[in-house]
Amino acid sequence: MAAARWGFTLGSSSSTARRGALPAGLALFALLVLGTRAEAPAQDEVRIDLSTDVQKRIGLVLEAFTSAGSGSARTTAVQADPILANDLAGSGLFTVSKAWETSSLPADAQAVVGGKITISGQTIVLTGEIKDFPARRLIARTDYRGSMGDLRRLVHRFADDIALHLTGEAGVAQTRIAYVVKGARSSELHVVDVDGFGARQLTAFKSPLVSPAWSASFGDLFFASLRGAAWNIYAVPSAGGTARQVSRGGTLNIAPAAGPDGALAYVSNKDGNSEIYVANADGSGARRLTVNRSIDTSPSWSPSGQRIAFTSDRGGSAQVYVMDRDGGNQRRLISGYSYSDSPQWSPKGDKLCFVVRTGGKFDVYVANADGSNARALQTEGSNENPHWSPDGRLIVFSSNRAGGKNLYITDLRGTIVRRIDVPGAAANPAWSPRPAGPALSGANATTTNPGGSKR
Repeated sequence: MAAARWGFTLGSSSSTARRGALPAGLALFALLVLGTRAEAPAQDEVRIDLSTDVQKRIGLVLEAFTSAGSGSARTTAVQADPILANDLAGSGLFTVSKAWETSSLPADAQAVVGGKITISGQTIVLTGEIKDFPARRLIARTDYRGSMGDLRRLVHRFADDIALHLTGEAGVAQTRIAYVVKGARSSELHVVDVDGFGARQLTAFKSPLVSPAWSASFGDLFFASLRGAAWNIYAVPSAGGTARQVSRGGTLNIAPAAGPDGALAYVSNKDGNSEIYVANADGSGARRLTVNRSIDTSPSWSPSGQRIAFTSDRGGSAQVYVMDRDGGNQRRLISGYSYSDSPQWSPKGDKLCFVVRTGGKFDVYVANADGSNARALQTEGSNENPHWSPDGRLIVFSSNRAGGKNLYITDLRGTIVRRIDVPGAAANPAWSPRPAGPALSGANATTTNPGGSKR
């Protein structure tokens, strides 16, 4: 579960209930209801190192796509320009100058990107080019091929490959965000592309639903839902399909978290109290990790799969703890706050994001993985359920800063904040891993490195 909330009465986000009014398991339950070969000149591969400075950005000049082929190619090229600009500007990696909007190029530009859109019949080919600046020597040229409805997907692939060529790590334009749209009596699971397009509903449970979590393979989404008299964990294909029940036993099974090796951590009251368990992805082989009379929830795997961060009120209030994957070495991780919750490991394992209750609202914080150097990242409105992007440079969270609940993305400076506009009251976001497969390979894209080896 992304954030279990102690101290709130059912159906209210502002009134508080006296602690101890309900047994731990029932209290948590009540709170929940609330290609073609491309040629490039031989030269050293260009990489710009951002590994030591998350605030540093690469200056890019975007040139408008040219067009060739059928009459619709020009219109399609014009459509592709803002898609690429938005992908790159929203990546947290680049400052973007659009050459079609200005006659003066920025002095700090380090690369130029652009290309051509070719349409033949129902086939579209996006030829993407990356050049250094100001010499404009070709770094890479790649052809992406698809059908007429694939424009956004092809541009997203090009954007991710720009990041790969210039930084050594692919971007996140092809990723998606899962989230919950909350109604008066029920909620449903949705997914949307990271640029805010392609939103679609995955479930029709017509019941309370919380805590989406992606499998490491991108293929499945786990979530918890109340159907009948019990909360259970379910899995649904991220491309859409029939959901299947995963959890077994107990009346409260929530907060799924998929580990890098496929193991599933979750919370269950199957043995009486609400504790953290680990099981296989199909729910079999469940093992209990925590044993105490307090509420333990919100498990989050470290990237190595060797540790689990979680929330517990064993010290009197909700705080972030950590333990080994076998349940050993349990210890408090975040100190100095009266209430901390919703821990999430960064993809590289060097940081955690979490929330801190400040007055009657929640703020998003970031700290080192050992809990040190914690700092507030987002404090406007009430902000919950932070999750990292696969490259660890961005965080998605839900916030009521504009009134109703919606989704937002921030960089690690907290200065670039972008709202993802989706219909309904959107909460509980979870950022997907990258789609399976190398960013530059596949049936529809090939490239040649400047050194001559094909990716």
